[in-house]
Amino acid sequence: MSRPGYIFLILLGVLAPASCRRPDPEALKAEVIREVNKSPMLYTVKAKAQVIVTDQDEPGSYKRYFGSRTVMIPVLATLKAGVDLSKIEKVKFDKDDGSIHIVLPPPVIEIESTTIDNLHIVTDVGALRYDFSEDEIAQLAARGRERIKELLPQLDLVKPAQERAAQMLASIAEELGYSNIRVDIPDYPAALYKTFLNK
Repeated sequence: MSRPGYIFLILLGVLAPASCRRPDPEALKAEVIREVNKSPMLYTVKAKAQVIVTDQDEPGSYKRYFGSRTVMIPVLATLKAGVDLSKIEKVKFDKDDGSIHIVLPPPVIEIESTTIDNLHIVTDVGALRYDFSEDEIAQLAARGRERIKELLPQLDLVKPAQERAAQMLASIAEELGYSNIRVDIPDYPAALYKTFLNK
């Protein structure tokens, strides 16, 4: 069973509406947070990104007397974004009207994997020079991963992840019988996106 599905089953068990039972709101809030902590990550967006890393001899380098050496390396990354439900701090239940109010925590972005597209690496190496080693390729590919981190604000992951998480939580609450549902989505500046990385 996928982790999001597991989270939903947990919520299904603890977010019983006021029409079915009327527990103390604070006790219910504590129960929700305690259960969600067991499997908190809710990833709602998955995306792929690619950057091209290039490297060449520095101008004026003595090595150019033996022929130049350049390389282009495509680096592919799989990213996912969502929210950590264990970070939810603001949840309000009203035992009289069955209302629920949730404020989403900051989003989480994870670089799930990075791979080198070995089939499309392009090199130009002079006849008297050594080809790029595997270690050199790996070091250059690491630059690609860092570049992807810098491009996070342009990848449009945060807003869709927040919106889908809010929709999922609202849908579950509605199915459970809540009639007054509010899920607030905080707005974060793009400058903070790198801080959302799950390192």
